[in-house]
Amino acid sequence: MNKRLFLIAAFFSLLFTQLRAQDKTYAAGLYADMMMESPGYDLYYGGVFRYDFHKKQAVKGYVGYSTVNTTSIGVDYSYFFLDKTKSDFNVFVSGGVSYDFYREKVKLEIDGQEATAKLSSNIFLLNPTVGVSYYVKPLNSSITAGYKVRYSPKQNAADINFLSVGLLYHW
Repeated sequence: MNKRLFLIAAFFSLLFTQLRAQDKTYAAGLYADMMMESPGYDLYYGGVFRYDFHKKQAVKGYVGYSTVNTTSIGVDYSYFFLDKTKSDFNVFVSGGVSYDFYREKVKLEIDGQEATAKLSSNIFLLNPTVGVSYYVKPLNSSITAGYKVRYSPKQNAADINFLSVGLLYHW
């Protein structure tokens, strides 16, 4: 039984790391960063564009919105540990910066009088990520998943429990 499991694992390892690797330069798609911590479970989602300028390196830019009234604009540098032209499966690390714009209109009641106020704040963030990706050749697409930290140097505070997922179309 153990020998059979070993052979199956070896076969899939070979399949995922050696067959039909990608050689596309551009990719565009959707992403979502989900905070995996109660009580918020904040969700950031949007569009992403990626330029692969080397077999193991890429730069991506993204724009998105969140369930906490925040618009994000950011850019990341990614390093892939495996040559993307030789492997569909990959492991990567990314480092990036983003700027979040928080806007919300709130209604207040003071002494029976209703008032409207606008809250706003901007924040600069550093976003290290570690993750995996898999390129699906028949669809010219890749699926990514990773662990992301959102760190604010100004506030010296970090949100450490983000699951980052993405779906990219390559051309």
